Amino acid sequence: MKASLLCLSLPIAAALAFAPSPAPVAQNPQDENPEVVNIMPISELQYVTLNGKSETISSTSVVEIRIFNEQTDRIRLELLYDNGDYSLMDVQTMHILRKSGITRDVRLVRSKRNAMRFPNWP
Repeated sequence: MKASLLCLSLPIAAALAFAPSPAPVAQNPQDENPEVVNIMPISELQYVTLNGKSETISSTSVVEIRIFNEQTDRIRLELLYDNGDYSLMDVQTMHILRKSGITRDVRLVRSKRNAMRFPNWP
């Protein structure tokens, strides 16, 4: 009985092995939204506003920092916090400090503007 099952399964296995694979789906590179994600231990985020005021945010409550590629004259940051709060800001410069106090692992994401966490504002 086992020999007959083996003889029957060999043609099926051969047919599957030589069957053409499905055609790959063509992807448009402009439709893709590649994100570069790093997780870093940081202690503070310092930034300079468009008005020239220097601000510091401790990393103890920050979960994710998103930086958008499409801005040329400023840096657009999106911050997500532990409690669900959200910040979107345009800054001149930013500094990520990694060893000046208590550190926390924070996701740093570089992406396009259409990948914002809250893209639809009323």
